[in-house]
This record gives sequence, structure tokens and C-alpha cells, in this order.
Amino acid sequence: MMRLRGRGRLGQPLQRLGLVALLLAVGLGSDFHYAPVSAAPASIEALQDELELQLHAHDLELTADYSGDRDQLSAEVDQLVGGVMASDDYMKYIVDSYIYTIRSFGAAAKVKVNIQYRESAGETEEVERRVAELLPEVVGVGMTPEQKVRAIHDWIVTHVRYDESLQHYTAYDALVGGSAVCQGYALLAYRMLQDAGVEARIIEGTVASGSHVWNLVRLGSSWYHLDATWDDPVPDRAGIASDTYYLKSDAQMRVDHKWDAAAYPAAVGGV
Repeated sequence: MMRLRGRGRLGQPLQRLGLVALLLAVGLGSDFHYAPVSAAPASIEALQDELELQLHAHDLELTADYSGDRDQLSAEVDQLVGGVMASDDYMKYIVDSYIYTIRSFGAAAKVKVNIQYRESAGETEEVERRVAELLPEVVGVGMTPEQKVRAIHDWIVTHVRYDESLQHYTAYDALVGGSAVCQGYALLAYRMLQDAGVEARIIEGTVASGSHVWNLVRLGSSWYHLDATWDDPVPDRAGIASDTYYLKSDAQMRVDHKWDAAAYPAAVGGV
């Protein structure tokens, strides 16, 4: 009998940290119950799929039984939980912290991940509702994809101010409160772009002042960088939207941004 436990934290003052895991072998708790093995996923991939569904539902506790190789599960638990957290950019960047446990006995195992979110389920629903109402005003009928990106970029820059207190991280903070750090800008841009039919990513890296996040957008077959935070003057200047970091290539962004290029699509174009 054994229990494996680990934890991770996402979202330091400006950005998330990578997964940090701690594994401990301890006794089996009395609160552990087994589901029929035949009903449990038998592969790591199926187990990850089940946990991802629960994450996307904004569940506070992800749980799944597992009937596969317990040694493989123990060896790959960090990658498993990290893969679940990375399965959707929006969810990935509203998770604040998590702790997981694996309890097993005989042929059965149970995985449990307890999560704390920066943005509650209700707040995420409010973001979705407001974006659905807002987009028809921002994105006009017949706009090209590039025109949609420009309209969304300019709206965010002119309606959100940078949170110099470094207390607000989410799209809800940016949209409802009107102020956020880079994470809030990137989350709101991601939500608006995706809902407008433009493929987008959230990218993380560093700048001279520390950790930073921004967006990648896909237009046709090409990817481009989009940093709405750095296109917004600090202190805020009403109605002013720079385009210094609008649709830039990797080479253009590397002047003052750093990131793990292997983790993201290459942006070879740029305007």
C-alpha cells in the first residue's frame, strides 16, 4: 500500500512557475475507497483525458480511479498532472496552486488533485458572458482575421490599465475591474481572440523586470507575437494604443523578450 503526494504553484507576482513536485511514500488513509477496476482508465492517456474534463469544468477537486501500471503512474505522475494543467491555456493561467495525491492498494489506484483558482467558476462565466456581448461591438461584420486582431488589441489597450499594485491577474480583473497585470491582459486577449475565431496562445517568458506573459496569434499559416501589456502606456494614457509589440516575429521580440522557443510555434513573419 502507498500514497504519493505532490504539489505545484502557478502564478508568482507576474507569472506562473513550473511544476514543483514532492513525492512521499506514506501509509494508506482510511478514507480511501475503490471503484471497480473495470470502470477505471487503464492508460496514462485515458487518465489524463478524464482529469482534463474535470479541470475544464472548473472543478475544485479532480478525482479518477486507475487500473493500469502503478509503477508507470508513480514514475510519470509529474508529467501527468503537468499535462492536465497545460491542456488549456486559459485554465492553465487561472490556476493558482494545486496539490495531488495517489493512493493505491493491490491493482487499484486513485488520483486526486485539489486546486485553488485565481478566477472562480462564476467569474469565468461572467467573462464569457461579457465577451459574448462585447465582441459584436469590437469586431465588425466582414472584418478580416488581421482586422479582428487589431480591433481586439486596441480595445484591450484602451480599456484596461496596468495594475501597478500587482494584485490583479485574471481576465475577470481586466474586463470587470479594468485593471490587471500582464497575465490578465493575456488571458482577456486569448478569450476574445478565440471567441472571434482567431487561434491564439498564451506564451510565458522573461523581460528585464522579471517574469512576463503575452500572446501568440495565428493568421493564415503564420504565427505572430502580440503583447498588449507592453503596448499600453504606464501610467495609463486614455485612448492611446501603441503597436510596438503588435504582430511581431521571434527576431523582433527577442530584442527585449526571452522564452523557451521549443515550447511554442515559431513566429517567422512580423510587421
